[in-house]
Amino acid sequence: MEYNYDKILWEGYGLRFYGGNRVRTGYLCKTDKGLLEIRKNISHKKQILFEYDIKEHLYQKGFHNINRFEISQQGLPYYTWEENDYIVEKAIETEAFEEEEKQTFIIGARILAKLHNAAKGLNSTSGYFTIKNRLKIYEKRRIELLKIKKRIEKQGGYSALDLLVKQNYDYYMEKIEQANKLFLEAEYEKEVKKVEQQKTICHNAFKGENIRKDGKGNVFITGFSKCTYDNNMVDLAMYFKRFLKKQQWDIETVEKMFSEYHSENPLSLQDKKMLLALFIYPEKFLSLCNEYYNKRRVCVSPAMLERMEVCIAGIEKNEKMIKWLQTIS
Repeated sequence: MEYNYDKILWEGYGLRFYGGNRVRTGYLCKTDKGLLEIRKNISHKKQILFEYDIKEHLYQKGFHNINRFEISQQGLPYYTWEENDYIVEKAIETEAFEEEEKQTFIIGARILAKLHNAAKGLNSTSGYFTIKNRLKIYEKRRIELLKIKKRIEKQGGYSALDLLVKQNYDYYMEKIEQANKLFLEAEYEKEVKKVEQQKTICHNAFKGENIRKDGKGNVFITGFSKCTYDNNMVDLAMYFKRFLKKQQWDIETVEKMFSEYHSENPLSLQDKKMLLALFIYPEKFLSLCNEYYNKRRVCVSPAMLERMEVCIAGIEKNEKMIKWLQTIS
């Protein structure tokens, strides 16, 4: 395998390879340009180009704590070798933020706002506008949940997962309807045009291993491969959900998170309505239902059942968050 990296670095980037070792996200290489990380890319080339455009735009706007791509000798942010695309980045020694600490989420909220602010105005022909299809996807999932319930009721016996879905069906269907109503109140079609005009970006994986710090306490953001053009509130809603997954309900921390975000990227009333709608929408529950029922799994694995139980156990905390969001929207 090291022979492959030697060839990729030399033929693709004109760099000498002096050995290395495997790390979490790729392969750490010693080169005549210092430590670099090389990783095999599984995304489409268009997504690589979009990620490159985002990182360069962020860097130009002063958001420097990111891993920029090395440019190949062909002038591209990747090198294709034996039909596979490889990306090379400068290696930075970092560790993931401790999500067991509430302060982590307060700091994270400010950084997320700075990222959103810096990313505004990016023009890239490689970007995908997720926001255009959201309502259609949500309606499709609502219909799928209805079909799942009917399918369960037609069965002769229920599994433990069937019972959980059946018992909580009314609650989650109500949340879907509440979210749809709020999207209409927030004039969703205008939000689509706003994203198209302002070119706002969502990271879509702002959590855990993608929020990192070096030995000096500097925070770095990684994992840009899932970025799309979208309303910033998608990221913020997901980050609040992440907080509730990792922590107990704490209104003081929630208020600080919101304040930190708002201070860097001020929110309009429409933004707040979008945030509420996106938080209310039961993304995780529907995703788990789709994963199990629409893929025709033969039996319920303990892991799948546990994930559903954890999701449903979060209802109480989510309701507290919803009530708080309603006070600001």
